[in-house]
Amino acid sequence: MPKVSIIMGAYNCEATLENSINSILNQTFNDWEFVICDDASDDSTLSILESYKNKYPKKFVLLHNDKNLMLAGSLNRCLSVAKGEYIARMDADDISAPDRLEKQVDYLEH
Repeated sequence: MPKVSIIMGAYNCEATLENSINSILNQTFNDWEFVICDDASDDSTLSILESYKNKYPKKFVLLHNDKNLMLAGSLNRCLSVAKGEYIARMDADDISAPDRLEKQVDYLEH
């Protein structure tokens, strides 16, 4: 079981998605899973997510909505499969500092 589940709803965010995901891949803390729900995007968001899932199958959990459920619905789907002790939120246009998760877990545990 991972220490942290990072959850993200993604909708038509092809322009910012890779930078956002890469900021998690570059974390100093590595005990995480990334649960991302594509919310019926009609751009290349889903194919970008599939490429990360294929490259990092043990780190990424990919969900896909057949119809747009909006952010709350997508995040609830992510929460339903998240296995981490802690939940971290990310938006598809967020960039996390490399030590974000390390600092957050350290704060919660001390």
